[in-house]
Amino acid sequence: MLRYFFFFFFIPLVLFGFEVSPWFGTIAQLEMRPSYSYSFYSQVNSGGKKLSYSSHDQWLDLNLGVSFLPTLDIQTEANFSNTRRLSWGTNRVGLQLRYLFLNDISKDPISLASNIQIFYVPTRSLRDVSSPYHAQGNLEWGWALGKEIAKDYHWNYRLYSYLGVGSANRGSLWSKQKLSFKFNYRFRHHLEAFVKGYFGFGNRKKIFIDHFNGFAKIAHRSVDLGASYHFLFEVWGTLSLRYTYRIYARFFPEYENRFTFEYRFPFSLL
Repeated sequence: MLRYFFFFFFIPLVLFGFEVSPWFGTIAQLEMRPSYSYSFYSQVNSGGKKLSYSSHDQWLDLNLGVSFLPTLDIQTEANFSNTRRLSWGTNRVGLQLRYLFLNDISKDPISLASNIQIFYVPTRSLRDVSSPYHAQGNLEWGWALGKEIAKDYHWNYRLYSYLGVGSANRGSLWSKQKLSFKFNYRFRHHLEAFVKGYFGFGNRKKIFIDHFNGFAKIAHRSVDLGASYHFLFEVWGTLSLRYTYRIYARFFPEYENRFTFEYRFPFSLL
């Protein structure tokens, strides 16, 4: 009973999925971004060996962000999961700060932003190979570089890349990459194609699913390819559908399919 009380009470207070693009929202406008994901895979890559391990997972991600200044953005997030190994529970809680150095919407040739993420992962989640984290305490520093092509005060195309490097309280460093292209069709329909990479620099080249304790020391590699559709309501935010497929994995779950539904709701307390 206490676990369910914590689950429903905690969600509104600490509203996954940090926004890393180099374009910020409206100043002093809060944006709540809940999402639900369903994913599945049937095997885990352990080098030259394929481990038969099927998992159907659910993820609930909640994010709350605000831009205090034209150059400063803060986000809090909480992630909950329900997997083959673990029932519903907290999977990650974190905070992100972003600073915008260059803004191509105003006068700069490109947009350039830097971010720092700090997040905590419970020990129970690290025992699950579906949970893609290294250790309990995690810190990531990243940069996003982008270019917007606009016409008549509305953007038509946005292209950006992201590179992040992280470290945890134990184990090796990791690197995350993302390349995204987004198209704005008639102002209310946004289409996006993207590719994401996640690489760990550990020296262990084997996975023991039954005795798993995070990816901290594992030389894991993965590349995901995805697409998304976003519909903008006139007032009530944005509804999104996203599909991601893992095209490459080494020492990581293989061929994962993930479907995500997301709703962005902007509001102001002023």
